[in-house]
Amino acid sequence: MAKTGADILVSTLGELGVEAVFGIPGSHDAHLYNALRKSSIRTVLTTNELFAAFMANGYYRNSGKIGTMMAIAGPGFTNAITGLAEAFFDSVGMVCLICKPTELPGKTFQLQKINEKEIVRTVTKGNFSVEAGSQIESTLRACYELASTGEPGPVLMEISARELSRKADLTQSKEPHNKHQRPPVDEQSLNDVVNLIASSPRLIFYLGQGALSASHRISEFADYLEAPVLTTTSGRGIIPESHSLSLPSDLIEDVAGVNSMMESCDLIIVLGCKFTHNGAKGFRLNFPQDKMIHVDASSQVLGANYPPRIAIQADISDFLDALWLTRDRFESRKSGWKSGEIDKWRQALIKDKHKKSFPEPQFEGMAPPTAAAFFSSLGDLLPKNTCLITDSGLHQMMARKYFEVSAPRGLVVPADFQSMGFGIPAGIGAGLADPDRPVVVITGDGGFALCGMELSTAVREKINMTVFLFNDNSMGLIRVHQLRKTGHDHAVKTGTIDYNQFSASLGIQYFRLDHNIPYVLEKSMSYRGVSLIEVGLSDTRDFQKASAKGVLRNILKI
Repeated sequence: MAKTGADILVSTLGELGVEAVFGIPGSHDAHLYNALRKSSIRTVLTTNELFAAFMANGYYRNSGKIGTMMAIAGPGFTNAITGLAEAFFDSVGMVCLICKPTELPGKTFQLQKINEKEIVRTVTKGNFSVEAGSQIESTLRACYELASTGEPGPVLMEISARELSRKADLTQSKEPHNKHQRPPVDEQSLNDVVNLIASSPRLIFYLGQGALSASHRISEFADYLEAPVLTTTSGRGIIPESHSLSLPSDLIEDVAGVNSMMESCDLIIVLGCKFTHNGAKGFRLNFPQDKMIHVDASSQVLGANYPPRIAIQADISDFLDALWLTRDRFESRKSGWKSGEIDKWRQALIKDKHKKSFPEPQFEGMAPPTAAAFFSSLGDLLPKNTCLITDSGLHQMMARKYFEVSAPRGLVVPADFQSMGFGIPAGIGAGLADPDRPVVVITGDGGFALCGMELSTAVREKINMTVFLFNDNSMGLIRVHQLRKTGHDHAVKTGTIDYNQFSASLGIQYFRLDHNIPYVLEKSMSYRGVSLIEVGLSDTRDFQKASAKGVLRNILKI
């Protein structure tokens, strides 16, 4: 029986396991939304297509399942571009479906006509256009495969409104799509790795986001080989950071100390890391080529920025499973780390991480009123499997510095594009992906000004989510940079908002942290729905010092 293009698209989404789509309907995709209405797929209406992309991002980051967003061509698409770029930089599997108005041949200046594929060519893994309804299923399957294989990333598929409403001639469909097979682990390379492990007493793991799905096997290997573990920001929690082999490596100032440790080891096994600017600490980390094994699902990642001794293209779980089967060949290996040496490195890095490398505000209602005390209390009170999500800003810097991550996907930040407005919509996506996992969002008042109305989406979708709003009435991190560089701040004051009344207007439970945090957190976490906890921040002497340094720097330039 002939089906409309919209029916084919939606039924294919269901077969691909899509549970939710994020976006805003328009005048061109009425048939698509009608088909969604009749399906079991959850359709989440957002306030902006940008936040639809951030929701799809959070959905993927908390589950590893491909996120899906939809938008109309023109302004809907252009609103989503920053979200696609964030997904591209953060290696997030996402499919963006764009519905285009029907074009009239021979006419120029047509409604909302822009070249979507050319605009996003540099921030997507691939772009597809559907020219006939019979192509919808095979093209959509290709999109989801591309988004998930190799290095995950966003994929764009555009389809005209005409093809959604027309009956498709399925007898003209292309051959069935051949599902991509993961490349097998190269036996010779695996054998070389086994030999190196057997002859390397001092071994280190360096882990990125691509290793998240192999956390259990990595924990086994770390214990079996007595090997310390360092991670990128997005890889934090692969092993609990309370583990004696977990060494803090996010936001550390003492890169020289880590480099010294790298130099002192015999072998560095890098898993699922593409060595971005942030993943390599501004490219200040040194990875000696003769000591490095690099394993990643993407061939384009291997050898980028840091050439390895051995490069292996493989799924991290496949590689580690194959390696585990050979462990009898290095079971007699003895760890070369001296007694207490790893702990000495660990304590030195913890001490370095707690240095105040940037001005930190005072936390009103806390005793002591410090960021360290706040995040220590938060870590003690939250369940260990909590997914903590931040926006971009000073609050993210403090969360990364002081929050101890206990589970894979336990910390989600806009890592390598640093988009403001990310936190709340990403939290909604994360909550939909795994409703049983506690989701906590930390945002600043600057980021809240961008995405705060998405709390109405969270209420409507019945998301269980606790939001901490760090309120210093300014764009905190930008202000820090201004004070450091010029001694003055300008155009960073956000003004005063009554967040209690704002919360009441949306039906959100509101708290202000002006007394014991355990009491406030217990009440908010027990509330089914959305809670907003306002945390008042004020300046400390650190800010005065930053201002004075900026003034002195300017005087010395005169």
